[in-house]
Amino acid sequence: MRDYGITLTSTTLFLARVVKITRLDDVVLRIAEADETITASAQTFTPLPGCSISAVKHIINGDVGSMEINFAHSDGGTLDTFELNTGYWDGATVQMFLVDRASATTLGDPMFTGLIDTVMIDPIGSAGSFDVRGLAVQAEAFIQKFQPMCRTDLFSPLCQLNPNDWDHAGTVGTIIDRFNFTVAGLSSPPVDGWFNQGTFRTASGFKGVTANWIQSSLKMTTYQPVCVSRLTAGEAITIYAGCDKVGTTCRGKFNNRLNFQGEDHFLGVNSIVGL
Repeated sequence: MRDYGITLTSTTLFLARVVKITRLDDVVLRIAEADETITASAQTFTPLPGCSISAVKHIINGDVGSMEINFAHSDGGTLDTFELNTGYWDGATVQMFLVDRASATTLGDPMFTGLIDTVMIDPIGSAGSFDVRGLAVQAEAFIQKFQPMCRTDLFSPLCQLNPNDWDHAGTVGTIIDRFNFTVAGLSSPPVDGWFNQGTFRTASGFKGVTANWIQSSLKMTTYQPVCVSRLTAGEAITIYAGCDKVGTTCRGKFNNRLNFQGEDHFLGVNSIVGL
């Protein structure tokens, strides 16, 4: 019989859910769905801004129990945007406990144990969620899709390129409109399209994504209308090369063909069946 560590002699219970998430690299995050920290069994669970924990969905018809954790992410935050993008939280173990905030001293048995199956984040805003599935998902086969384009991001652990080897320092020149600005101070401006699909970071900490780069006019176009509101003429800017995730670009531009995470010579299902 399970023991949840809750004493039922009180007239009123102040129940709260606490979650322990253990990544594959043994980093542990402890979250309390409460207004203040909760300590039990020498473990401290801390409220996470923007976090909410769903009720556990139990299924008896062959499906797997599940729950969802919604959160806010940011660069360098407790849930770091870069780490979420590069798979640090994929497959992490999740344990959810129920405690009485008024008398929490020890953790009982977990009410739910599962694995993070899907990580979803909003690249424009700061919202995200973990889809947590019961341990039965360990029996499922995780199969990568075969596709001609690379499945990882530039400068990710699988890519293995160092972003510091591919950065260009300059200053924001003229802000043309909400989507366009010029760059000054580049020692050797690269060719057209060199920064396309890449990122840039200003001295104030703003990060953006480059849609188009024109060498002759030193004009950069962004995907979002942020130039007027987030950029300041004269401030320092660091711009990183971009990648279109095609095999020829990986080989010719970055000399990184050995780490290409796609099958660019795979012709599709029709070629297999002889159509």
